[in-house]
Amino acid sequence: MKNIFLLAAILLFLAACVPIKAVRYLIPDLGDSAKFENVTIQKSTTPFYFKSNLGNSTYYSLKSHLDSSLVGTKTNVFLVIKNDSIIYQYLSEGNTLAVRQPSFSMAKSFVGTLVGMSVDRGEIKSTEELVIDYLPELAKNDERFNRLTIQHVLDMRSGFDFKERSFSPFSQITRSYYGADLKKIVNKLKMKNEPGKVFEYQSINTQVLAFILEKATGKGLQELMQERLWKPLGAESEALWSLDKADHIKAFCCISATALDYAKIGRLYLNRGNWEGKQLISKKWVDITTNPDTLTKLRYKNQFWATRDFKFFKDSVSAVSSLDKEGLKYPVERNPDGRYFYAKKVYDYKAQGMFGQSVYINPQNKVIIVRLGDRQKKLNFHGFVQDVGRSVK
Repeated sequence: MKNIFLLAAILLFLAACVPIKAVRYLIPDLGDSAKFENVTIQKSTTPFYFKSNLGNSTYYSLKSHLDSSLVGTKTNVFLVIKNDSIIYQYLSEGNTLAVRQPSFSMAKSFVGTLVGMSVDRGEIKSTEELVIDYLPELAKNDERFNRLTIQHVLDMRSGFDFKERSFSPFSQITRSYYGADLKKIVNKLKMKNEPGKVFEYQSINTQVLAFILEKATGKGLQELMQERLWKPLGAESEALWSLDKADHIKAFCCISATALDYAKIGRLYLNRGNWEGKQLISKKWVDITTNPDTLTKLRYKNQFWATRDFKFFKDSVSAVSSLDKEGLKYPVERNPDGRYFYAKKVYDYKAQGMFGQSVYINPQNKVIIVRLGDRQKKLNFHGFVQDVGRSVK
């Protein structure tokens, strides 16, 4: 009997641990917001509505192509918006534009935008400031924190010793996602690379930015989101943002909102930070974030992804010659199949999340595309969305 009570006590203890929740659910899914505690981001009292231009014969071929291509792809919502008008709309059975969908890592672009707003206000003096100016407790963990800037963190070039991809219920990323105290995880961060040297996508970077924002402004992340983005952007619906067990916002993921409201951050950047005549974020910040040369070279800037477009050659000499003709100074890389390539200059960019979640912005064509849905294998959605956006003239 004593052993039974002991076993029961151990099981109760383990059931309260984050890894047990991770074992239970293991892989994230579209219903995760219901598994976590959330805070509500209030909608705007003056909502912004995109106009409808559905049925326009100009886009008949686009509709025909997308209607057939999206079948069987587990897409819940696919919107194409041009010049503030919805020109294409796909909704899976049972979905409406009022249904909230998970952001996954698209949330990172919202956090990056909030950092830019804080810089504009002088709350953060410069992205070249050291992280330890705001989070001094990290200095003792590794001497390389003395050279880690906010910009390094924004661009995923921090050098943190943090493994992003792992299916272990005990890994850092799994514990972070399933509710461990994120402040404790950040406080224990160590380094494996010199800051600024290596690009490595790590969600913990965005969580560090969140704690910097809260320290710099004296406000919670949910307040900043509501006051500076969600309400000013004319959000039509309330959003949810998930919490860890210590009630910290999971900044690197876990917003749940509607497709139309996600699209509004795309419109903000498309209009260089201006929203209905008011400059919500400086043109300077938007221009730095979306600079084509920077995006092409770095792939990632201020928590936004560049699109990828490659030009291939049989040898490196041909690749260098082509770069010279175009007046570009991009690195030449070698493909596993032996071909050489470089990334062509890109102008479009996106907020991106797992399962193909995307808010894509094409400033040349004045196009925003939102794709939300589940994991599937039929389409590479990041490439597919890019191709669609470039085709809409």
